[in-house]
Amino acid sequence: MKQKKKDKNKSKIKEKSKFNFDEEYIIGISQPRQNAKSKNVKKQKNPKEKKRTTKIKKGVARFFIILILFATAACFLCLSPIFNVQEIIVENNNLISSDTIISVSQIQMYKNMFLMSNRQAEKRLEKNSYIENAEVTRVFPNKIKIHVNEREEMCLMEFAEGKYAVIDRKGYILDVTSEKKNLPILMGMETNIDQIVNDKKENNRLVESDLRKIDTVDNIIDTSKNYGVYEFITKIDMTETTNVVLTMEKEKKTVYLGNCSQLYARMGHIKTILDSEKGKKGKIYVNGTLQDAPGQRAYFHEDV
Repeated sequence: MKQKKKDKNKSKIKEKSKFNFDEEYIIGISQPRQNAKSKNVKKQKNPKEKKRTTKIKKGVARFFIILILFATAACFLCLSPIFNVQEIIVENNNLISSDTIISVSQIQMYKNMFLMSNRQAEKRLEKNSYIENAEVTRVFPNKIKIHVNEREEMCLMEFAEGKYAVIDRKGYILDVTSEKKNLPILMGMETNIDQIVNDKKENNRLVESDLRKIDTVDNIIDTSKNYGVYEFITKIDMTETTNVVLTMEKEKKTVYLGNCSQLYARMGHIKTILDSEKGKKGKIYVNGTLQDAPGQRAYFHEDV
């Protein structure tokens, strides 16, 4: 009996010690086998995920279609001879010739208008001291329009014997010339024109202290034009801003303008004296308060 029990126990131990390759995992050799049921079960996709995936695919397809259309259109615009420049129109230029403006812009005739940069052409034009700003536009199918706003010559500054700098109303130095243009000569300024000319920079301007004086000069010139006095002014001396002096060489008169307050009233008095004292050499005083008091009214003193 004991022997039978021992044999039974041994057989049980052997059964337990048998290795099951389907259930056991050997490190580095095999992986645990999946349940047969789990193999057969297909992973179901979420409906929202399906819609999202479909939308993404459609979006990508649309993007590539648009990209192809855009590339096709760009090739047509850039290669078609229909858009080759046949005419360049220049507008609003008085001081600079149209040929010079076209040359400075570097816009080429018979070149496709889409192969050139309007902004680059504008920048080239605005480097010219006489051009305040420029606008270049395409006129389909084959024209380019250049519209410029020029700076206006206002006065001269003599900086060397026989040499003049041309100044505009904002204090920009437009040109250097030996020609004495029919403009008033500005005196009593602090800007070193010689240095500016030697630096050869673009769009040079007067120093800050002179720019404040330029505002007054601009006002004097505008008001004098309204009263018919401008044509007689040959020099404007701004050495003392509280006592501005005008020289009228043809009339042989010097005008003491004062601090330029009540400028319209002062110009009115100057015009009246010029008319009444024509041909007489002397000095016009309008530098008082213009009140009816000794030394304050406008008056003329003839040189003896």
